[in-house]
Amino acid sequence: MRKLAMVVLLIFGLVGCSTKVGYYFLDWAIEWKLEEYVTLDAKQQEQFDDTLKQFLHWHRSEELLRYENQLAKLSNALEQQSLTPEIWADHVAEAKSHWSRTFDYLLPSLLPIISSFSDKQVAQIIAQLRVEEKELNEKYLGKDQAELVEMADERINKRAKKWLGKLSAEQKSAIHNYNQTRGATLDMWLEYRHEWIRLFSQALKNRHNQKALSHSLTLLMTEPDKLRSQAYKKALDSNTEQFGELLILLNQQASAKQKRYFHNKMMALQEDLIELSEDS
Repeated sequence: MRKLAMVVLLIFGLVGCSTKVGYYFLDWAIEWKLEEYVTLDAKQQEQFDDTLKQFLHWHRSEELLRYENQLAKLSNALEQQSLTPEIWADHVAEAKSHWSRTFDYLLPSLLPIISSFSDKQVAQIIAQLRVEEKELNEKYLGKDQAELVEMADERINKRAKKWLGKLSAEQKSAIHNYNQTRGATLDMWLEYRHEWIRLFSQALKNRHNQKALSHSLTLLMTEPDKLRSQAYKKALDSNTEQFGELLILLNQQASAKQKRYFHNKMMALQEDLIELSEDS
């Protein structure tokens, strides 16, 4: 279910000024997010708590050093001005592999829990997904291209500022140009999300067949390209390449102060990941 993806999203979302503190409260954060989708009964909660405990231990001992290693490579490429769109594509593929390993680890433990869901619990999950779909439609549909570009500018400016500090006018212009020229995927994204929810709902309704459930969840969670149209996949690939080019440009435009800021942020994050792994 969507909850599975939240595990990884929460982990990366906690990157910031207090990564270690955030990670120590990750079990609480995941529990809180889960409650948005479904209310577990006592037995399911016990199973989930045990799964979560084992997962966090595995993740800290086995995965965090993989993240640190990738961050070190990315940081080095940026500092050496050697990052290329091809190398960026490799990093994107590596990040996807982190999620695939996490999913493969979690799935055997989560299958019995999901299979035990009642019809009421399934309805609760689907209803929440529909609420989120409606909210996204209301947020994006009906807006013209200029409004969408403005929203994207604000989003990427905020993320870039987190890693570089205050952005220059030149960097903001580069971000704006990227958002103006990248392929339009909004309609295809919303269509994909709608189809994803339909297939996920169907998988939950057939949840008592664990073999079929495993196959469906693996497809939905780790093989999204199989659900996307050729036009959508082509546009996403192009946008991924263009985003890599944007990162390279922002790095080239970075001041000495911004480079020090980035280096310090990255080093602090890497040190946190190493320490968390050692604490396991």
